[in-house]
Amino acid sequence: MTHPIRDIEKILLLAFSLLVFPAFVNAQNLLKDFEKARDFDPIFAAARIENQAGQLDAKIASMAFFPSARASLSQLDNENSDRTTISITQPILSYGKWLTLKEVDPKLALAGAKLEQSQYDLAQRLFKVVVTLVDAREKLVLNDNSLTALEAQALSARRAFDLGMGTVTDVRDTEVRLAQVRSQSFVLKAENAAAQRQYFALVGNTPSDGDYKLKAKLNAFSLAPIQDFMSRAEQRSPALRSNTVSITLAEISKKKTLSAFFPSLNAFVQRSQLGSNTATINSSVGLRMEIPIEAGSFFKGASADLDLNKAQELERNTRQQIKLDVERFYNQLQAVQSELSVRAEAIKASELSLDANEQSFKGGVRTKLDVLNALQALFQARADYASAQLRLGEAYLSLLTVSATDADESLKQINELLFTR
Repeated sequence: MTHPIRDIEKILLLAFSLLVFPAFVNAQNLLKDFEKARDFDPIFAAARIENQAGQLDAKIASMAFFPSARASLSQLDNENSDRTTISITQPILSYGKWLTLKEVDPKLALAGAKLEQSQYDLAQRLFKVVVTLVDAREKLVLNDNSLTALEAQALSARRAFDLGMGTVTDVRDTEVRLAQVRSQSFVLKAENAAAQRQYFALVGNTPSDGDYKLKAKLNAFSLAPIQDFMSRAEQRSPALRSNTVSITLAEISKKKTLSAFFPSLNAFVQRSQLGSNTATINSSVGLRMEIPIEAGSFFKGASADLDLNKAQELERNTRQQIKLDVERFYNQLQAVQSELSVRAEAIKASELSLDANEQSFKGGVRTKLDVLNALQALFQARADYASAQLRLGEAYLSLLTVSATDADESLKQINELLFTR
């Protein structure tokens, strides 16, 4: 026999799970949107195609010593019929083809580094879209709250004026502020709609109102020493790795220009037939040594030297830029952390200032305009705090990205830092 109280508890628990759990599951976060963007974003789709092309290029290079076949149809002046020639050539010794084989691993590494860099770029583009969306939404919410507060102030000023306790100036000042906030709402709604369209263009679905709610207050977190970010960036940066591999490929390309002066040894099988007469069939098997001589080989060597120098300079520039970026984002992150604490104090001070101005207005010490200014200062302080939160997320994600922290892990950290679940 079941207990009636336990049955009621089960029913309540089931109802709670049906109401709450789906909302929790369907709530968007940066990781989920990152997975969707990897499947939907056309820029990343193009990067994937480029990666596949790079892998195919490496596969072609790995077939350098594969045999080749050739068929030709010709007619000599001393022959009265077409001659069909079929030959199969197997490279045996070739410095140039051996260098082509050496390009396989660098080409695969280059394709992988470019795709990894594309993931970092996608993560940053996704967060910028989310920042634009959240910023537009927060401004719209604050504007609505400001509108509600000003409507209450306008009603209070009108009642006070009707009772002979207020002035027409108080009424007009409140109406002016109310009209300004109402007109601003149209601009903010347009910005919010544009942000949603940008979000849809990247992710492929429209965000719900419950997605990406900023925390009321951020939890303090400690940063690792800047040298840790520097070391990880130098060891794992896909941009730097891509430049390093490009130098390797340029060195191989330089050697390939020299291979034009080296002989190559090939084995061949050839069969030649004149017309349809089987008596004219000639077959041969042998070795062929080739020494290609081209006038342009000298200039190709000079061009390869320039390409190598260019790749080395690009690698040096990337290394310097990574160091500068790590320092810049690290300092920005420290600055915004300090700014947030001051912004939080500004909100508290604005709340106290608003309360003090309202009390002073009731006592006849302050005017209605002072109350309206204090109210505007409060909402501006809240808007500044929200903007600082988003700038903190941007600086932190940029630091994690330039230091080659895994893209999924970076977005997870930012999501847990900024947004409520």
